[in-house]
Amino acid sequence: MLNKEKKLNVLTLCSWYPNDNNPTLGNFVQKHADTIALQNRAVALAIFPSTDDTSVRLVHTKRNELDELVVYYPKQEGGFVLLSKLKNFLSHRKAFKLGYLKVLELMGKPDVVHLNIVYPLGIWALWLKRRYKIPYVITENSSGFHVGTEHAYPKRILRLCRIILKHASVLMPVSKNLKTSLQKLSGSDSFEIICNVVDEHLFEASFEENASKNRFIHISTGVDSIKNLSGMIRVINGLRVSQPNIHLDIVSDGDIEYAKELHKTLGGNQSIDFHSTKTTEEIALMISSSDALLMFSNYENFPCVIAESMMSGKPVISSNVNGIPEHVNKENGILVDPRDEDALGDAINAFISGEINFDSKKIRAYAMNHFSYREVGEKFTLIYRSIL
Repeated sequence: MLNKEKKLNVLTLCSWYPNDNNPTLGNFVQKHADTIALQNRAVALAIFPSTDDTSVRLVHTKRNELDELVVYYPKQEGGFVLLSKLKNFLSHRKAFKLGYLKVLELMGKPDVVHLNIVYPLGIWALWLKRRYKIPYVITENSSGFHVGTEHAYPKRILRLCRIILKHASVLMPVSKNLKTSLQKLSGSDSFEIICNVVDEHLFEASFEENASKNRFIHISTGVDSIKNLSGMIRVINGLRVSQPNIHLDIVSDGDIEYAKELHKTLGGNQSIDFHSTKTTEEIALMISSSDALLMFSNYENFPCVIAESMMSGKPVISSNVNGIPEHVNKENGILVDPRDEDALGDAINAFISGEINFDSKKIRAYAMNHFSYREVGEKFTLIYRSIL
């Protein structure tokens, strides 16, 4: 019988994770791993190809209670395609084995594997279950499961994902909308909706009313087909006459030169400032200094930045797509139809004018009950124990 006082050994297998090539990739996955480590012995393992390495390289860091292992393997390019793919897979397998040996050294055999993002590391969660009888659960965030959209996974990847999803003990998508997609693909009935997590101590709310409400912030990868920065920029530029003090900070770690050019073409002045990659601490300060978060996505799961904004007591003005309306409502934000630029402009005007107001304390309280490290960490641990 499982000892409820004993900490569990949890291997967090991460398909997305901050790394040398992309320091912000899957930072929300890293936060989930931090949460898991608060109540369990946890090791996060991520694997990435590298064009700079000629052999497998393992980087071990310790962050608070979490051991992080990021393994890089040499990526083969050029030559015969099939041969390159075979060499890359063999290097990938070698990287996983090196990482798993380090996991065993750090904490012993895992009691459970927590797979974050099915593709591409899901094959190793399945292998560990079949080889060593270690059960696995899955947290999924990817928009690749929204079939029919531009960024959906190709069929060959979906076939592989179906197998991995079917053998998981529990599936934990970040939204009910994503659950629907995963249910169709996997046929599973074992689901728990667990959102992205926010450090409640880092993202604090001041509860002070600003004299004006004209400072907005948007944070994303900036992929226009998903995030619709172009539409948002057109709206902000269109409001400059009626709202001369309006200001939007756009923070992105992606290639958003198109957005800067569009703003310039529209006669952009100081109404929009563009910022490159920021640390989590810097993001927390920027949200705290803003009046509301702007999102205008064409489709979305449930972006972590919405939870961060709510934890800071800030309302959200967003398009009404996918998982967003599961948490954004009239108590904490304004929802408009996707691509409806007139409606977004009307919503912003209503907020600035004070026609629509929000209670920061209520917004913060909602976030504490849904997105805090404490709440999410307890949910994860209860699920682990329920399957052992």
